[in-house]
Amino acid sequence: MSANSIFNVPYTVGCWNNGSNSNNPDSATSSTSPPSSSPPSSFFRGSQQPVSGRGTTQPGSPAVVPVEEMTVLVANEMNKLTFQEREVVYEDLHGVSRPEKESKATLDKAITDTRNEIASVRLRAAYNKAVFLNPDYVNSDNFILMFLRSSKFDPKTTASKIVDHFKYKLELFGYDNLGKELMYEDLDEGTKNALASGAVQVLPQRDKAGRAIVFFALDALNYDNVDSQLRAIWYIMMCKLTDPEIQRHGTVQVSYNVEYSDNNLHLDLLLRSSIITKAMPQQVLGVHFCYDNQVVQPVLSMLQMIVGSSARLRFRSHYGSPMEVKYSLQNFGIPYDTLPIDLNGKMDCSKIRAFVQEQVQVEEKRKEEQVGRIMHPHSNDVLMGRGWHQQEHPGNLELARIVDENREVYKAARKLHKTNLNWKIVEIIKNSGGRFLERAPQSDDKSEGVGWVEASDENARDKVSKCFRTTTKRNAKKSPARNGGGGFAVARNNAAEPFQVPSSLQQLESFQVPSSSFSLQSVLPNKKARVEI
Repeated sequence: MSANSIFNVPYTVGCWNNGSNSNNPDSATSSTSPPSSSPPSSFFRGSQQPVSGRGTTQPGSPAVVPVEEMTVLVANEMNKLTFQEREVVYEDLHGVSRPEKESKATLDKAITDTRNEIASVRLRAAYNKAVFLNPDYVNSDNFILMFLRSSKFDPKTTASKIVDHFKYKLELFGYDNLGKELMYEDLDEGTKNALASGAVQVLPQRDKAGRAIVFFALDALNYDNVDSQLRAIWYIMMCKLTDPEIQRHGTVQVSYNVEYSDNNLHLDLLLRSSIITKAMPQQVLGVHFCYDNQVVQPVLSMLQMIVGSSARLRFRSHYGSPMEVKYSLQNFGIPYDTLPIDLNGKMDCSKIRAFVQEQVQVEEKRKEEQVGRIMHPHSNDVLMGRGWHQQEHPGNLELARIVDENREVYKAARKLHKTNLNWKIVEIIKNSGGRFLERAPQSDDKSEGVGWVEASDENARDKVSKCFRTTTKRNAKKSPARNGGGGFAVARNNAAEPFQVPSSLQQLESFQVPSSSFSLQSVLPNKKARVEI
């Protein structure tokens, strides 16, 4: 083999792992330094940058790396490999490599070492929040093992990837989905549309080495914004990567861009896709870029430079007609009839529809198994117990704000009026969609178990009462409410009317114990006071 087509490209939107510009099909390169997460500034000439949306670019924005320069760079990197390293690359690329053998003792030690490495990571705020919300999911051996296999059982690399995983999961999916396995019902409409386009799929058929085939088609991209497409990629990859066989055998990626004539290069998606590279627990053992337009070749060189030196191994480009490309892929163990492309070269979305239907059924069964347990609190829930994580939970912060605004009324009230005020706040929280949650007890020793359960009304009222007493003692600072007043709103005739906690003792005289027939909508504040609860 010559030196310009075998590159190691980590997962960046399934196929921004672009190949060589040389017409020589047998080229290779290598490196061990980490890939760059953003392009060098020298690659953008002028003031215009790639714009958002569908990735259109303005003339003169991205610089183009000459084909000759990329060929020389690739050859030099390949020459740095040892003979054994080249053999590994060739075996991975041609689908003849085998997964490493695993023993229980080795796995247990690697998992323990990874937990120790995570503890030594200083900046892990999102990870800590996920652990608090659902420790059984985040700390499970299976979850850690998924990342260990993708990192060749390097505990330090694995720890870094797990921390990054939750950092970017919080960024893409928000607090409510941080500590849970994502479900289809958690996706917004923009993400569901991006998923249904079939632009990114994990195909049901494996290659000859048993590796999952990740398919990407530039022409099928259809997203409202870049993050919608990234969320779709995240969801489908995490659904598939829970399979231990995919974890052990790895994945190969096929970027199919044959008969693509659009000038839209989706560079905004490319630049943002480093999130997927850093956060996904997958082994990429081969990348195949298929195209039939010579104009694309300089772009491939630019993308190779952007992703960094370690991202240029195990890459092969395939130039030709749809039939030529399919037969070329078959030489690398990828069945030509497995690609979701019909005889007319159009995208066949039947496989992605079948995946969604099957996944929804799996998720419904999972929900049935969790009946009686709340696996992940919502942001408007109030969490029982003490600790920094409870104090910082959004629902607890909202409760603290309400209590803080009414502590003078509470201090001046008689005992009966204080009880009525406590019940009123419980009613407001519950009827606005919030719940008072406590850790689920184990059946044997009543210690903390898996998930959360809803606390009794009496325990909820006691929580509010303790909050008032703590707030009164500390004289907590007030925080401005969201939307100029915050509080909660009652839904009446489709119009939200403000409903505030009683501000005078007289309004509490006739108040009764809460009734579940009352419906409220929550209007959370922009800023919340931090009060120890």
